[in-house]
Amino acid sequence: MEIATTTELQLIYPTFVLHKHWELPEGFNDHLHALAADDAVANRIQDAGDGRNVGDQTNHLGHLRHNFLMDRQDPAIAVLAQMVAAAVREYLQLAYGYDHTGEIAMMSDTFWQRRALRENVGINAHTHFQTDIVCTYYPRVVLDADCPETSLHRGAVRFYDPANVGKRLWPCNNPDAYVGGWYAVEPRTGSMFVFEGHVPHDSTYFEGEERMCIPVLCSLELPNSHCKAGLSEILAHQAQGGSHGL
Repeated sequence: MEIATTTELQLIYPTFVLHKHWELPEGFNDHLHALAADDAVANRIQDAGDGRNVGDQTNHLGHLRHNFLMDRQDPAIAVLAQMVAAAVREYLQLAYGYDHTGEIAMMSDTFWQRRALRENVGINAHTHFQTDIVCTYYPRVVLDADCPETSLHRGAVRFYDPANVGKRLWPCNNPDAYVGGWYAVEPRTGSMFVFEGHVPHDSTYFEGEERMCIPVLCSLELPNSHCKAGLSEILAHQAQGGSHGL
């Protein structure tokens, strides 16, 4: 007996990771590294009571909330911002077929990890849930010549399924889908990773002298973006219209 059927397969709630590599002029990455190193040292937590603290003083990832892109004036930082904007627009076009022509608001921290200070331990899993897109650039990655060829020794950045479903037991032979415990990409000097802020990610221990990581948190300015205002701003505006109050 033949039974007519109709089948539709839809990939839902996709997550994308873009790995872009920049071949920049000689000296650019070294100069950007120097700027970022100064920034990383200047913005380490010094006062436990500082309201700008992100994290704490127990490890090298603790830092002051600031914006590296605005705190210093240098042509290399202007180039970095343009690189980020271009990569974000490319991501949106490749992943969603969307040509973003609006503004992209950015802020950046810097993370300098050095083996001499026992900082080459990687970064714990986290998200940037208030950020549309994260664009992370590596102006310097120095691994040992005999560093093992495994993601657990080379500082791989790992991206996790936001739904936390985990590894399926059957093989996935669909070339258009990735199914696994995590998706790992090894950064090298000139690497840039672009992904959405809600995606959980971390990085592993790396056997090498140092690594400089510059994550740039990007928010898209869209016609239908949220247009929140603070209470004081709202009350000041409403006071112009006459008396009010409970």
